[in-house]
Amino acid sequence: MLNEIFYAECLVCGCQINFRDILCNRCFNSFEQIVFRCNSCGYPLEVESKFCKNCLSQKYYEQMYIVYWYNSVMRNFMKYVKFHYGLKYKSVFEFLLSNVDIPGDYDYITPVPAHFTRKFRRIIQPAYLISKILSKKYGIKYKLLLKRVKNTKYQWRCKKHERIKNISGAFKAKANLKGLKILLVDDIMTTGATINECSKVLLKNGAKKVDVFCLTKGKPI
Repeated sequence: MLNEIFYAECLVCGCQINFRDILCNRCFNSFEQIVFRCNSCGYPLEVESKFCKNCLSQKYYEQMYIVYWYNSVMRNFMKYVKFHYGLKYKSVFEFLLSNVDIPGDYDYITPVPAHFTRKFRRIIQPAYLISKILSKKYGIKYKLLLKRVKNTKYQWRCKKHERIKNISGAFKAKANLKGLKILLVDDIMTTGATINECSKVLLKNGAKKVDVFCLTKGKPI
């Protein structure tokens, strides 16, 4: 009876749903988990292969955990939650992270930081929220170890060859990290230039090891 009077719309496709829900069943089941990964670092692959291109070039992180492909449902969901207030969206992130297995032993978990000007434009910072959920789930201390000192262009607006230059020098460590094992968290990975730059800064400031967790990544074009 209540569902006939009170109803909501799926925030991705707009269809009518139960007023207690956030997404319809079709969209909820459309998040696409990653199957194949690099044997060395865990980088997601579309087809089965031993090593990824990152392991054949220079990277500063050791292990990578990425859970979902950045398909149309994930894109619309992430875009919506960044600019709309609602603690209920936390439950979707908790569901998406429920089957995540992170075997590493870390001293701290830290998000890729946003420039302070972007915090005024976005209601929710997914990297921060994901970090806190993982921190609670695994009992890893949550701390902001990096500061974004340069307001760069959005990476997705840069051409592939511009992304490393765009992000260079954008981050600074907040403290000496000597001997610490750190899990660096971001929401969406594009080419990996941002997480590689953050990993480099953490290592240069004494970190013993940096691993990376991203919720989602776009498929190679």
